[in-house]
Amino acid sequence: MSDIGILNDPISQMFIALVFGGPGLLLGIPGALLWKKHRIAGAFLGAVGGFIICLVGWMISKDII
Repeated sequence: MSDIGILNDPISQMFIALVFGGPGLLLGIPGALLWKKHRIAGAFLGAVGGFIICLVGWMISKDII
């Protein structure tokens, strides 16, 4: 039997969220810098866009799409 459930504590889940959200950081920083009136919204939209690009790339590499 496998012990897959060891990553259910809050610290591990935050770490997993940071790892999956990392590629979004690459677009979140320029988004905040380019949209000067709404820096938080620019950072958020850039981060979401980066995450989506990373997710789609991963799905293509795993032949899911």
